Amino acid sequence: MINIQNYIKSSDLRLFFLFNHRLRCLSLNITMQLITQIGSWFFCIVFPIVLILSPRYETVVTGTRIAVILAFSQVIVYLVKRIVNRPRPYKALNNVIANRLPMCVYSFPSGHTCAAFCLALVLSNGYPHYQALFLLVAGLVGISRIYLGVHYPTDVLVGFMVAYGSFFLEHMFRVSSLFV
Repeated sequence: MINIQNYIKSSDLRLFFLFNHRLRCLSLNITMQLITQIGSWFFCIVFPIVLILSPRYETVVTGTRIAVILAFSQVIVYLVKRIVNRPRPYKALNNVIANRLPMCVYSFPSGHTCAAFCLALVLSNGYPHYQALFLLVAGLVGISRIYLGVHYPTDVLVGFMVAYGSFFLEHMFRVSSLFV
């Protein structure tokens, strides 16, 4: 079991430094700062509200599903962050390139990645022709979190898993139908 843990930890660090150091360039610095905002609190509050205020019933349902799944998933992220207490890479490692540091000092799991995948999964379900685009953008949000030095790859992976689990539970039980 210790060998598996060591392998995961060393792979996590290798991938982290690949994205945080080796791929650095000015255009990615700007792009990653912008793309990461899709998982921000501001975007994830405003976007579903805009959809909910739409005159189209289908858009209102999509906005409501996003709001319900985001609320559920972010509660899970918050609780897991407080239970695990994993420090962010820029706090725990030397030579991390980081700027615009988040207020929360805990890294595991990635709330931005979770939020972006919540959006992507619901939008993919409602607009399947754009599924690849939605999932690509959400994946880029996860990569941006590593690139910006605030998350490890395993944080991003678990953020995705929380989003998928939240989406799956809402899809099975249709919780959002209680609000529309």
